[in-house]
Amino acid sequence: MGKINKKLHKLGRVALACVVAFSAMIAPNLSVNTLATTTADFDQLIAEYEKKAEDARKDIEKLESEIDGLTGDLAENEDAIALIEEQISNYENEIENYGNLITTTQQKISTKEQELREKDLEIYDKEIAIEQTRAEIVRLEEENDANLKKFAKLIRALYMNDASDSMPVLNGSDDWYDFFVYVDVVQSIGEQNMDFMNALLDDIHSCEDMIQQLNDDIAQLNDDKAELQDEKIALEKEMADLEAKKIEVQGVADESYTQMEKYAQYSDNLEWQIYSKRSKADDYAKDIEETNDILEQLISERQKALAGGYDYSSDGFRWPLDIKYQYITTYFGYDAWRGGSHYGIDVGNAGIGGANIYAAQSGVVITAYNDDGWHGGYGNYVVIDHGGGLSTLYAHCYSTIVTEGQYVEKGDVIGYVGTTGWSTGNHLHFETRVNGVAYDPFGYSYTYV
Repeated sequence: MGKINKKLHKLGRVALACVVAFSAMIAPNLSVNTLATTTADFDQLIAEYEKKAEDARKDIEKLESEIDGLTGDLAENEDAIALIEEQISNYENEIENYGNLITTTQQKISTKEQELREKDLEIYDKEIAIEQTRAEIVRLEEENDANLKKFAKLIRALYMNDASDSMPVLNGSDDWYDFFVYVDVVQSIGEQNMDFMNALLDDIHSCEDMIQQLNDDIAQLNDDKAELQDEKIALEKEMADLEAKKIEVQGVADESYTQMEKYAQYSDNLEWQIYSKRSKADDYAKDIEETNDILEQLISERQKALAGGYDYSSDGFRWPLDIKYQYITTYFGYDAWRGGSHYGIDVGNAGIGGANIYAAQSGVVITAYNDDGWHGGYGNYVVIDHGGGLSTLYAHCYSTIVTEGQYVEKGDVIGYVGTTGWSTGNHLHFETRVNGVAYDPFGYSYTYV
């Protein structure tokens, strides 16, 4: 781009040198025909720079089209990223929910395990109690056997003792008192022994009942334990299913992350392409501006060379169209569509095609094209010098009816509205320039006819 600028500046210096040379050769009071002849070289220079500017405009238009395409791709890509981000957010929520369910299930399993341990402890305590009770039964039975043996020994001892003293009745004694005393003693000992034995038997029965109850309790605890074990197994299966689903969703989320990274990289690439093309378009726009500066100088020098010292009226401009055509489609200033400055105004009412174009002020025609050429995007166009460095330009004409060097009066028809050059429809492109520099046409007053 820098080489282009240098070439433009070099060409500009050459062109200006040529202009100065031609200017020095032109006499103050040259005829119109002489002016028309000697302006050919100026037209050639201007045409060259207009072509350079137009080439840059075409490049900008192409870049803008590419940028629009890339911007569309970028927008679609960003939409895709937003959709993936939403999906990932849903996956993350789902994963979090699975995680919470797994945690809850783990807590339930831990509770079941604790309950199982408590059941085992209860079973263990009851088994210990059974063993203790069985030991107590054995002790009671042993005590009962010992008591029976003691009782038997006592009866035997009574019987085997002095029979005449101990068992008078059995020996035919008449001492009934001794007999009753003996019976009473035996009965008393027997009752005491029976009470004691019954108490022992009651304790044994109570222990047996206790063992039965403990066994029943153990059986119930084992049933509870089996139920808890089934519930634990079910919870473990549920947790395994949850973990599998979590892993599955995590896998899908990871794939989405990978996909999003690819889209993000593609977006970065698109943004870089847009940035590069935008920078290139900006460089082309700078070239257009620099070319316009050179054109301004050429037009200014051409005005000096061709105006011949004429001093035209300063009573304001006539609107260059009939009064019914005043709809402005593009104003003076920066125009993004063109990628640079818009040096005039565009008037584009419906039905404007073929309408008369009038000279806004009296002056000498310094440029007039009517060959349907490109001419820097202006197509068929006319430039009129009004003296004092002021000129007006009328572009995209269907045709022009004036020639270079011709003097025209304010309000004379100079051509007809068309769409030649860089144009998308019938309209008049109108410029006002001072010493070649473009100014806003609405900076001047107009009479509408």
